[in-house]
Amino acid sequence: MRLFLTLLRGLVLTALLLSSFAGPAYADGPAKVSKSNKAEAARIKKEADAFMDQDRYVDAIALYARAYELTSDPVFLYNQGRALESMGDYAEALDKLEAFDREASPALRSKVPGLRDLLVDLRGRIATLVVTTNAPGARLFVRDKAAGTIANQDALRLRTRAGSATIEVLAEGYAPFKKDIDLTPGTVVKVDAQLSLKKSDALIIVRSRPSADITVDGKPIGRSPLELRLPAGQHTLIAEAPGRDTERVRMTLALGDRRELDIDLRESPGVLSRWWFWAGVGVVLAGGAAGAYALTHERSPDRGTFGNGLVTGP
Repeated sequence: MRLFLTLLRGLVLTALLLSSFAGPAYADGPAKVSKSNKAEAARIKKEADAFMDQDRYVDAIALYARAYELTSDPVFLYNQGRALESMGDYAEALDKLEAFDREASPALRSKVPGLRDLLVDLRGRIATLVVTTNAPGARLFVRDKAAGTIANQDALRLRTRAGSATIEVLAEGYAPFKKDIDLTPGTVVKVDAQLSLKKSDALIIVRSRPSADITVDGKPIGRSPLELRLPAGQHTLIAEAPGRDTERVRMTLALGDRRELDIDLRESPGVLSRWWFWAGVGVVLAGGAAGAYALTHERSPDRGTFGNGLVTGP
């Protein structure tokens, strides 16, 4: 008999707590689960309730979520909803409480007589945001909190707390989109976030006749034709090919630039085509001709200083 009265007193206290929304309210209800899971969920709930009393709502929500995983008991959806409401996250609170309303048995719902009024109150505190974008796979942030990914050509629709808000849409390769908006309670606000392609390193396209070895800023790149990207700033490109004069191209690039280089490598002149070599050859040939003439022609004897005639002996 004493055990029965103790159990009855516990149920009455629980009902009283749930019927008052002046402070944190925690729903209690049985769940058809294994004894071990039920015991673990009860231990977790006790710890989460203590966190609620300390206004540690984030910690409490995490534990209530774990307890729901163990038991699938809608009680823990209700408790998550009340914690989220206390944090001012009315949209998520409404999601959890609506889930509780769907999953709870009539007997469990009867323990929360103010549920309908609570749902109406929360719906009056939120607005619906619909976001579209041109950037595939873009991520939406509302008030610095991740809100989801926008699929290709689709709109992302979500409920969020009414009032002023900053939304940001981010996508790889695009400049961020950021906008401040005012979300009126109970309204639907549509935002079309058109993102611009982000300016990247300059694109350089190199072609040469003939194919050449390409070096940029002293670093070998490969043989032309080729494409490469370079950061903004000054660069020197060198093209080299056997038998051709080296070509140097100096460039000043900005972000997003596109440059196409068509390089004609001139043939290097041979040694016999250089004027300075032929000057030397001319001198050598001239000297050689003179030597050859001296070797093949006998010179007449110089005239003496003794006058004409023969010199006779004694």
